[in-house]
Amino acid sequence: MNLRALQTLVAAVEAGGFQAAADRLNLTQSAVSMQIKALEGEFAVRLFDRTTRPPTPTVAGRSAAVRARAVLAALAQFEAGARAPDGGDGGLGGVLHLGAIPTATTGFLPDALARLAADHPGLQARVESGLTDALLARVATGELDAALVTDGGETPPKSLDLHVLREEALVVVARTGPADGRADSALAAAPLIRFNRQTGVGRIIDRRLRADGVAPRDAMELDSIEAILAMVSRGLGAAVVPEDSLTGAAATGLWSAPYPGLSRRVSLATRRGGAEDRAVAALLATLAKAART
Repeated sequence: MNLRALQTLVAAVEAGGFQAAADRLNLTQSAVSMQIKALEGEFAVRLFDRTTRPPTPTVAGRSAAVRARAVLAALAQFEAGARAPDGGDGGLGGVLHLGAIPTATTGFLPDALARLAADHPGLQARVESGLTDALLARVATGELDAALVTDGGETPPKSLDLHVLREEALVVVARTGPADGRADSALAAAPLIRFNRQTGVGRIIDRRLRADGVAPRDAMELDSIEAILAMVSRGLGAAVVPEDSLTGAAATGLWSAPYPGLSRRVSLATRRGGAEDRAVAALLATLAKAART
């Protein structure tokens, strides 16, 4: 039995279909379908009704997903329990599987991981970047111990806890600012270089623009803060970005102004009660300290 297939089964049942599961897990729809078919062959039972669009879980499929969650949760608990002091000095051992949105990997995360390594040299942090929705799904299935995500205020899955680390103001950036120095004037004067609307911060920005009745001239839609700032620095448009991302050579010399009242929260997602694990608790404490500096 393939654990990845069990994670895919849970995602397909929770998300409501193969394509939705593929989006969560960063897989193709055909890969999801093949994993479900493999499980059906192994169990000799039909897990999804494919006469509907999207395919819907059968009674057996829903029951199997409940059991798959239990298996994945038990495995996560086993891995957590395997982490033990590394020789009597109070440190922790083992591997901590952490997910992170791309903007966090260039923010306070590097400092936090350096502190964690200094405090607990026996604890190895393995980091993978991804989009918020996919990271939340991987934490829920036990594939990740925790993940740094954009918390846009939506209700998280019931199996997860969100620990708020910091609130980041969002600002409008351009190569040169408008004469009146206003953020809305900068957005009106130039095409918009968007954050991908599949990202948490991209959705926050899009909701606010719609609420304000702003209909920007879209020029690009990118995942990377470095790529967005590089495009802005070449005069190709304006962008809305986290204020804390305006560091490094790409942001040098750019004009910026706050987008009034607009911010995003960065939170650490864990499974419900997962912060009681010593390694996750150490990570959370270290991240919280780094986020305040």
